[in-house]
Amino acid sequence: MAENIRQSRIFFKKYWTVFAGFFIVQILFDQIRTSSFYITGTTGYINWPSSILNSIADYTLWALVLVFLYRAYLRISPISGRKSWLQLIVVACIAGLTQALIQQFISLTFFDLLGRFDKPYLEVISESMIFFLPSAFRGILVVFMLFTLIAALDFYDRFRDEQLVAAELRSELSKSQLEILQAQLNPHFLFNALNTISMMVRNKKERKAISMISSLGDLLRTSLQMEATQMITLKEELNVVTQYLEIERERFNDRLQINVKIDREVELCGVPNMILQPILENAFKYGVSENLDNALIDIRAKSVEEMLRIEVRNNGNLLSENWEMNSNKGIGLNNVEKRLSHLFSDYSFDLSNDEKEGLVVATIDIPKIQLEQNAN
Repeated sequence: MAENIRQSRIFFKKYWTVFAGFFIVQILFDQIRTSSFYITGTTGYINWPSSILNSIADYTLWALVLVFLYRAYLRISPISGRKSWLQLIVVACIAGLTQALIQQFISLTFFDLLGRFDKPYLEVISESMIFFLPSAFRGILVVFMLFTLIAALDFYDRFRDEQLVAAELRSELSKSQLEILQAQLNPHFLFNALNTISMMVRNKKERKAISMISSLGDLLRTSLQMEATQMITLKEELNVVTQYLEIERERFNDRLQINVKIDREVELCGVPNMILQPILENAFKYGVSENLDNALIDIRAKSVEEMLRIEVRNNGNLLSENWEMNSNKGIGLNNVEKRLSHLFSDYSFDLSNDEKEGLVVATIDIPKIQLEQNAN
């Protein structure tokens, strides 16, 4: 019972303007109907104050009946079968008949107190029963209209709640999937880094191994600080990338050349956390490591209309003529593709050859989203 009262308060607090509008329209409709009687000659005189007050009193009573109707709807709802519909019809008939009876009694009593009748009160009531059936039919019709309005608003509430729940579930699912994808990066990267350190130790390059372990510790500390954040600024992403490249530089000695060219206007644009690291890993594995002379990593970022374009270029082996992204994506590139698809509806990610410069180019286009740089 207490729950029904609470739901009623919430419902009418939210939709009181809808029902107020409904009753105002009904009052106006009553006055139009009264005017039609005058126009057609059914009546020769209209007492407008009396007519308006009578309509207001009528629908004030309906406002009280409305609370009962909503409680009845809650008790019967959800409308899931014939039995529930029959219950609703029975309630509508009872409510319509009761309202018509009470309204007629109040009107007759009011006019009797004003001395409008020259007959005994009981005789007036008896004679007025001829008008009861039309009044009852009208009452039942209004009840069905109110039930329809209540049901429509209730279904709208349920639909909106379901949409919100579905949106929250989609958001949670997407967040979980992104966290899983992001978690894949750490063991994959660690394996490569530790494998390089192990190789240095075997080759008696202890000093370089110690330096690489220190750089690796700095990189892991930075990545852990950002782990809970899906989007960071491009400037922050490049700080992480620089630490990663310093580790890789140890492997290539003086053979690795690193160029970074970033337009200042895009430094604070948002990018997915550690989105460039698997692309760089791919560049080292299939391109740079195959180059026995000078290895090149070139990172560029600029604004292209409403998009942020990031390019990672590397020398080494070019892509074959029949090379296709969909059939040649490894774990790293597949990870990049999936994270971009979860975070953006409008994006592109592709690998291609720059024949003129003899480079392989990984290109990411994502919407420009300005972020504030973290204090850390």
